[in-house]
Amino acid sequence: MVQTVAESTNGAVGEVRRPKVVVISPWGNFGEHGELDILERAGCEVVVSTARGEDEAIEAARDADGIIYTGAISRRFMESLTQCRVIARSSIGMDVVDGADVATEKGIVISNVPDVFVDEVANHTMALLLACVRWIVPVAQYVKGGGWGQRGRGRPQGPIHRITGETLGLVGFGNIARAVAKRAAGFDLKMVAYDPYVSKDVFELYGVRQVPLAQVLQDSDFVSLHVPLMPSTRHLIGMPQLRLMRKDAILINTCRGPVVDEAALIEALQSGVVLGAGLDVTEKEPIDPDSPLLSMPNVVITPHMASASDWAGAERRRRPAQEVAAVLTGHRPRAVWNPQVLEKLALK
Repeated sequence: MVQTVAESTNGAVGEVRRPKVVVISPWGNFGEHGELDILERAGCEVVVSTARGEDEAIEAARDADGIIYTGAISRRFMESLTQCRVIARSSIGMDVVDGADVATEKGIVISNVPDVFVDEVANHTMALLLACVRWIVPVAQYVKGGGWGQRGRGRPQGPIHRITGETLGLVGFGNIARAVAKRAAGFDLKMVAYDPYVSKDVFELYGVRQVPLAQVLQDSDFVSLHVPLMPSTRHLIGMPQLRLMRKDAILINTCRGPVVDEAALIEALQSGVVLGAGLDVTEKEPIDPDSPLLSMPNVVITPHMASASDWAGAERRRRPAQEVAAVLTGHRPRAVWNPQVLEKLALK
């Protein structure tokens, strides 16, 4: 179940115990991107666990000082930890982590990587928008299928927007949405955004007009979603919101699938309430093979890959190791998901 990568030394009396870091469900072979070296240089003993299921994960991590965990974390797992000081994850979204309050009470820092995938997801957002506007997928399939040049076989496309001068609406205006805004400015898109947690000066800095959610939906030719998944954002976009959108509008979702009521979206696309959708995420992943979305020419779907790139894939492996090494050597990490815990700790 476990493989010790760097054993602690059976030293002399009085020798300080090396902090133990347990890596559960790692991406690929742990260490191939320098993550093992980062932890060893910080004086850590590293144990890679192949734990299957929660019980094995709890047993593997019970006495860990630091944990790197890519899977879902339950409240029960949090409660089982006896001496953990930091849990590091390799994702932006934290919707699969439960018991953050327990971690805070125990003095456990939870870290994620909110900045690693910003450029990748912003680029993918623009790729989906362009693919939908230009009907890239059905037209490319038409050409590959021999349709180009066949008499009477027209291109399978709907109306093509002129992107220049149109309006992009951003729901959420965090790091990724701001990166999208920078890219959209190059297309001369007008931009509006909704985010009640961001100050007015941030919107102004990016040349984006701050408006209520309803106005984003009503005024935009393209609506792009950039919110975390939490109870308040689950099904944030349902049929009432879709009916506020223009009939020729396109919805882009690169955040989390359950932010959109998928049944409502399917109905809206089938009935012409909205024109199209570009989705990197779906309510159920992988998507059901019989989903109507898969047969719609006005929908582009990618397999939750917006964050992917060779650089990001390596960085998502190194960064959790850096965060664990920082905390276990008495330093504040770059990203803290539960900032209240810092009040309990004396990190430099």
